[in-house]
Amino acid sequence: MDNKIADQFTNFAKNMMDSMKELQAINEKTLQDLTNQQFKTAQDFISSSSEQMEQMSKAKTVEQAVSEQARITSSMGKLVLDNAQATMQVLTNGQKELESLINKAVKENMEKAGS
Repeated sequence: MDNKIADQFTNFAKNMMDSMKELQAINEKTLQDLTNQQFKTAQDFISSSSEQMEQMSKAKTVEQAVSEQARITSSMGKLVLDNAQATMQVLTNGQKELESLINKAVKENMEKAGS
């Protein structure tokens, strides 16, 4: 009887470690994806700022400057929205991977409990 309990504990510990490794992989991937998204966003904002400076320096009248500023504001709004959507997608993907890991672990535990 003691060997059975020891085997069950060993299997439980192994399964727990495997799940923790998978969780770590999910977290690392999500963090890497978020970091990449932030770098892309920073690059987009730097490019946009550079373009803004260039376009504003070309404005010869107040009307041109105001028109250009309106275009820039619209462009920046789109950048912010695109960034928010891309970031949400990264988080959603991480959540789906985590849900899959949990479902897998629950299924495996239910199968083992039934045997």
